Amino acid sequence: MKLIFGIPLWLMKKYLTDLDATETEENVMVADNWQVVVRKSEPHKIGSLVVGRIEVDVSGDEAAIEAMLEKLHWKSLRGGG
Repeated sequence: MKLIFGIPLWLMKKYLTDLDATETEENVMVADNWQVVVRKSEPHKIGSLVVGRIEVDVSGDEAAIEAMLEKLHWKSLRGGG
């Protein structure tokens, strides 16, 4: 399991859909050689700032996962500070 900060659940599901995944059941995204289970996690609080976070569990073929994570990395970069 990996925690990801600042990307809402709905947006992560869109990113994974853009990478050829299909939601087979609620919050389970499946592609040819990998699967990702995503779910909301408790928000992280830093003083008065609250940052949303999600939990991500990835499984499947290691090479396919690496390729997907590389593409996901570029999709999730955000400009503007």
